[in-house]
Parts: sequence; structure tokens; C-alpha cells
Amino acid sequence: MNYALKHNPITALLVIMTTAIALLATPASAQRILDKDQVRQLNGVDLVENQGAMLPMDAVFTTADGKEVALAQYFLDDKPTILALVYYECPIVCPTVLRALSNTINELDYTVGEDYRVLVISFDHREGTTQALNKREDFINTYTRAKTNLAARRGIEFFTGSKESIQAITASIGFEFNEINGGEYAHPISLMAISPKGKLTRYLYGYDYPANQLKLTLLDASQGKIAKSWGDRFMHFCYRYDPLAGSYSLVAFRVMQVGALLGAFILFSSIGLLFLGESKRRKKKLANNNNNTSLSTTAGNTAGAAPRQMS
Repeated sequence: MNYALKHNPITALLVIMTTAIALLATPASAQRILDKDQVRQLNGVDLVENQGAMLPMDAVFTTADGKEVALAQYFLDDKPTILALVYYECPIVCPTVLRALSNTINELDYTVGEDYRVLVISFDHREGTTQALNKREDFINTYTRAKTNLAARRGIEFFTGSKESIQAITASIGFEFNEINGGEYAHPISLMAISPKGKLTRYLYGYDYPANQLKLTLLDASQGKIAKSWGDRFMHFCYRYDPLAGSYSLVAFRVMQVGALLGAFILFSSIGLLFLGESKRRKKKLANNNNNTSLSTTAGNTAGAAPRQMS
């Protein structure tokens, strides 16, 4: 964290107030993600929300590099995860979702691999590592920080899996899909946020994921542990997910609480500064009085000693 914010309360206060104003000024339309019902109408399939469910940690998938790994391997630290279920040969929908996710993470001031992960799993058991590798490289090439940050590359993984593993993960998150003519699939348009322990915490629907919404989603998934600034902490405290709107919105009561705390902080800080100033003035006055007394005593002793020297 910036040194000035940690050691200068006034600077921190200004940052929080500025962030609050900026967030309040953001148009509501820019904060909205496509409604779940709209997604259903587009595809004719459902996504049964299992918020709070655990992912199947023992399910084994194959990485784009051809390694078989248990899902649990990606949930051993404090990083939350953004999970996408797609199929790599999808002509329109899945590439659009991945492109939208890529655009958002480029705007986000959190870094993949350092603060969170992105995991993409194909729900088509017939797809292989070559398809996963091509899609992973395409995705990484669009993520600007991956060009200079090795951790960012490692934080992005694309998988394929067996029919059993795919069924295990789709069942756990309520993800339904149906094969249609031409080998294509009807499926929900959604991303999922997963906690560091593998618990499903949020669904993000549609083709657009505003950066502030994704940040709040990641803060929720990590219980605020990845917050990097007072502004992030303010957002996490004052914004709550509204399932009816399908997005995060400001909670007036939380803002009032923050305002009351800041008001109390300013009041007590002001009183403390007044007392400190008064204490310094008293000490200075006492020191001056002691100096004057000492000078008077010294002058008196000198005057009394002079006659004795003459006699």
C-alpha cells in the first residue's frame, strides 16, 4: 500500500471521499450486467443457481499443455477465481464472452496470477488439448500484462475433460447445455466467481462485465483479502450485490456508517490536536518561566559574590 495512505490519515480520508464521489457519479447503466432472464431467452436453456456450492475438487481435467490435474490444485492459496464454461469450437457466443472478459481484466487494476485466477473449461468432452492451447494463447495475447508478467500467464489456464469430470462440474454449478444441429450447443452465458476454498460465490451473466462489477465480485469472493487500497475497502464495505438487478449497488446505510466514522475521526482528531497544541504551549511557557527564574538566580548570586572579592 502507498506509504502516504498508511501514515497520513488526512490523505487516506481524501482518497476515500474521492473514490466515493467517483463511484456515485458512475451511471447506473454502466454498472448493469445483462439480466439472467435475457440470457435464458437467447439460448433456451437454464442455469440453476447453486450459490454457495463447492466445486468438485477431485475432478480431473487436462491442461492446455496436456497435463492431467485435479481441480483442487488451483485452490491452495488465497486467490479467488473467475471460471468460464465454454466450448472452443463455438462460432459466436463463447468467443464473445472470452473477448468481453479479456477487455475487462485489461481495465482492472488487479493482476491475473497475482491477485486472482482465470480458469476456462470446455464442456464438450470431444475437444482436445490443441483446441485448448490455441484458445489459451489467443486469450493470453490479448491480456497486456501477460506480455511482461510470467505470473499473469500462469494465472490463466484452459482445460478439457472427460464426460464424467465435465458432468461433475456442470452439475455443481447448475450449468445446463444441449447439443443442437451442426454439433453446436445451446448454453447459458455466464461467468462464475469462486472463492479461494472452491466455493461458488457469484454468477455474472451476459456479454458485458464492467470493471467495477468484476472488482466487487472478486473482493466478495476473497472476503476483501485482495483489497489494495482504502478505496477498495470502501467499495467492499458500501456495495452489496442486488440479485434483482443482477449487479452491485451502493447501500446508503453503509455510506452513512462510513460518514459517521469519518466525522467522529475528524472530530476527535481536531480535539486531540487542540489538546496537543495547548499542552505544547504550556510546556513552552513553563520552560520560559524556568529559564527566567534560573537567570534571575544566577544574576543574584553574581551580584552577592562581588563585594566579597573586593574585601
